[in-house]
Amino acid sequence: MWNDLAFVDFVGVIGSLLICAAYLLVSLGRVNAEGFRFQIANAAGSVLLLVSLYFRPNPGAIVIESLWLGIALLGICRAFLRHR
Repeated sequence: MWNDLAFVDFVGVIGSLLICAAYLLVSLGRVNAEGFRFQIANAAGSVLLLVSLYFRPNPGAIVIESLWLGIALLGICRAFLRHR
């Protein structure tokens, strides 16, 4: 399986790892779920996954990552407004 992966597949894997790492850090209490770092990590991970999905489309995954990105952007806006 790993031998057949293209560069865009690795981009998607990095995105998945970024989202999971952010969730792990929140679960361990190392990062605040309402802060910038968590939301930025989620947004970046979603973007990386969407880039890989552009080249290897999967409608269900595109929907969930688009929603995940939207939620992360909402969280970024809320965090920004709290810090103003």
